[in-house]
Amino acid sequence: MAEFACDLHIHSTLSPCGSLDMSPRVIVEKAREAGLDIIAVTDHNMAENTPYVKEAGDRSGLVVLAGMELQTREEIHVIAIFDDYDTAHALQRMVYDLLPPVANDVEFWGDQVVVDGEDNIIRSEERLLISSAGISIEDAVSWVKSHGGLAIASHIDSPTFSIISQLGFIPADIPFDALEIRDLEKAGSFIPFIMKKDIPFVTFSDAHYPGDIGRRRTNLTLDVPDCANIEGALRSMGERMLPGRARQL
Repeated sequence: MAEFACDLHIHSTLSPCGSLDMSPRVIVEKAREAGLDIIAVTDHNMAENTPYVKEAGDRSGLVVLAGMELQTREEIHVIAIFDDYDTAHALQRMVYDLLPPVANDVEFWGDQVVVDGEDNIIRSEERLLISSAGISIEDAVSWVKSHGGLAIASHIDSPTFSIISQLGFIPADIPFDALEIRDLEKAGSFIPFIMKKDIPFVTFSDAHYPGDIGRRRTNLTLDVPDCANIEGALRSMGERMLPGRARQL
């Protein structure tokens, strides 16, 4: 087993709120400079830049997982991560059909572009991606888990687009693998809102600009850098944290 530095929440040029500097080549270069071993590309409601980031990652020895940051009907963000692009793309097709047919206003929201490994723009996505898809948080997480993926509640300490900001608590029957939090030192204050006490906290960069990549990361001890092993490592983290959480209640 080995320890892997993971940043599993990174946006690219396909997210309208992301910088046009977040090309596949730059993402991989900055991830390697930051000492990361595993990253996931998690654009809003789309996964189409993942293959190009993975190609660049393969050349440099960086593990790149496929994913997206899905926005549910309740305006909750959830990070969905998969070993392969085909599964992420299947989720993209489903989510895309559930997005409202609202055009992206580039001047207001920003560009949404698919970029290859040589920094060439392949196409621009015309539908606004930072909208809520017509799928519930329960059904979204269920789809991800039934297809072998990781489901992580995004930035639970955010005042917007987090499960706590939208629902007021984290239901016990939603099988999240982890809860992302920006400031781990404040994690204890969120425990009363978590109904299932063995879900571990993780922290990732939520990078929208090159300099953000790796600024927050979670180190995981794994046999193999894939979703199944990450899921197991997260489960072990949650089990170890359970006694401490019980004492805090």
